[in-house]
Amino acid sequence: MENYNNNETLSIKKIIGLLAVFIGVMFCIFTFPKIGEDVKNETIVVNQFPFTGRMEYWTSPGFNWQWFGKTTTYHKTEQLWFGATGDDNKPIGAPIPVIFNDASDGLIYGSLRIKLPTDEMHLSRIQTDYNGMERLMNDLVRPTVTKVIYASGPLMSAFESYAEKKNDLIEYITDQLNNGVYKTTVKTEEIQDAITGEVKKTKVAALIPDSLAPGGYKRSESSPFEYYGITIGAKSGGQVSVNKIDYSDKVKQQIAQQQEANMAIQTAKAEAARAQQDAIKAEEQGKALAAKAKWDQEKIKATEVTKAEQQYEVAVTEAKQERETAKLAAEKAEFDKKRIIAEGEAQAAANRAKVAAGLTPQERAEWEYKTKVGVAEAISKVTLPRIIMTSGNGNSSSAMDAMGLKMMMDITEKLSK
Repeated sequence: MENYNNNETLSIKKIIGLLAVFIGVMFCIFTFPKIGEDVKNETIVVNQFPFTGRMEYWTSPGFNWQWFGKTTTYHKTEQLWFGATGDDNKPIGAPIPVIFNDASDGLIYGSLRIKLPTDEMHLSRIQTDYNGMERLMNDLVRPTVTKVIYASGPLMSAFESYAEKKNDLIEYITDQLNNGVYKTTVKTEEIQDAITGEVKKTKVAALIPDSLAPGGYKRSESSPFEYYGITIGAKSGGQVSVNKIDYSDKVKQQIAQQQEANMAIQTAKAEAARAQQDAIKAEEQGKALAAKAKWDQEKIKATEVTKAEQQYEVAVTEAKQERETAKLAAEKAEFDKKRIIAEGEAQAAANRAKVAAGLTPQERAEWEYKTKVGVAEAISKVTLPRIIMTSGNGNSSSAMDAMGLKMMMDITEKLSK
């Protein structure tokens, strides 16, 4: 009986021990997530320890001891969608309404990426005021973005937001989210209606420059994003994207008309520019033709001048040659004259020498013969004036004949000596 009681006591203890182990295991299983937290790289975890209420902010990846504290997880970056379409082509979030300075309205579709701070001061403000990522996005980010987009509309017309100021709209949104809503002033401007061409006055909102204010413009209020350390923009890792602006049907019609008018203006400008270019081209072509004609005349003139110069040079050369030829002929004649005189003198000297030396009768007879014949030939070539004298019996004689005969005889006699 005693053994039975002992066995029963052991069984009860064993059961109690197993039950305690089971309870301990189950406690560990259920409380393990409260013991430590494995922080991911893309998240920020805020841990509030029990009893003391002390807060820790884990921004680096790795394991941290939680010790049954309460944790709140935030994403380092988060995307806000307003009317953009997802993978299933269904809109994500509601589009944000906007009114432009020409009273045109529209809905802006796009998205916004914000970047959360990692310092303890700003994270403490976010945790205290919103205590969670969902509340932060719904209660702070979306209302602030809606307000900023609505305030950016009056800075441009609907057509400007559609065309030349489309990128400015994104810049206005980003700047106001980071630095606060603009303080604007109203000014009157004269603009030309692109459809009617009529110049009309309109009131538009204009920024107020201020070198001391953030971004260089006055602000009506500071940015809540700045207070909580939330940043927007490519440099900080956040960004604003506008996919489209859905205008009302009336505004779409006006934009289409303005586009047609602008296209007509651009076409007219292009045609005017083309006409101007054609006029310039024609003028330049006329100048080129005139220059060519002038050059042709100059070329003809130059050719004629060159030809005249060549003819002149040829004439000068020929004249020089003729002068040289005449000079040479004169020199030759002079030389021949001197030669003949010299030869005559030499011959006469020779003849005198022969006479002085004494000639043979035969040589002297030959010499006298040649001399007389030569004298006769010379006298025959002499032209003397003739005087005709008539006698009473009708016979006539020439006194010159007698004179010539006398001359010949005298010369012959002298040569014979």
